[in-house]
Amino acid sequence: MQLAELLPKFAKKHRIIEILCRMGLQNKLCKVRFNGDSIAIINLMDPEPRNVFIRGEFETHFFEIAKFFLPNQGVLFDLGANVGFCSFGMLPTNPECHYHLFEANPRMIELLKHSIMHHKDYIIKLNHACVTDKKGTTKFCITDRQSGQSHVATSEEKGIPITNLKLDDYCHKNDIRQVDFAKIDLEGHEHKALLGWQNCLQQKTVKAIYIETIPENQNRYQLSTNETLIYLESFGYKMYLCKDDDFKNFPHKTELLEIILKRRSLKLGSFKAKDYPMNYSTDILALASNF
Repeated sequence: MQLAELLPKFAKKHRIIEILCRMGLQNKLCKVRFNGDSIAIINLMDPEPRNVFIRGEFETHFFEIAKFFLPNQGVLFDLGANVGFCSFGMLPTNPECHYHLFEANPRMIELLKHSIMHHKDYIIKLNHACVTDKKGTTKFCITDRQSGQSHVATSEEKGIPITNLKLDDYCHKNDIRQVDFAKIDLEGHEHKALLGWQNCLQQKTVKAIYIETIPENQNRYQLSTNETLIYLESFGYKMYLCKDDDFKNFPHKTELLEIILKRRSLKLGSFKAKDYPMNYSTDILALASNF
């Protein structure tokens, strides 16, 4: 049943939808439309995707940035795809691109497979793996209530074994000579993923990286908040703020600039990785020096 879809907007509340699912009046697995014409399959018992179902919208600012850097037949890497909002949200405007999705959580893999079935005309490669810096397996901790908080297990946590994947090996095996845009959201495991991408970073074949930076997530693995940004900067990548709120709230002085590409403009704030505050959370744009 799909009763939740028939609810008027004012009645689409988290608690109401959850009750409908528990009573069997609404299928837990549901097709959601967001940002206009984009489609993904979600589990309505998961609060973060359910919020997209209620609002019909997902991080519109991300797509403004991704569309700016992704050419018509470009390559997008979605590291930590979750239910795939970032990738599937790009399909209506960038239908000829090659999409590479990477996800460790097996529950999300099943949802992603369902979503890909609705997008058979697109080039989408799904990888069930833990993106890291060595071969073998990694224990992955699944968070039942909120899938987006699932993460690589610490030494104190239990987890299920997931096959590892090094991005350098993946790019070599698939003859990927340039990644135009990479979104990285790995709940603090971003640094290990980039260590496994060292060769491509050195060669600047990854042009633009949109990376989540949250102190609690980095601290989980005994990393300083800016350690991953410093690592990227060591290969010549330049760090930028890319959200309007950050231009106002970032505690250090930044150099504001405007990039113009194909008659589009994008406002950015340049900063040095060493100046990134240890207690500040946002998404950072890292651009190759040869962009």
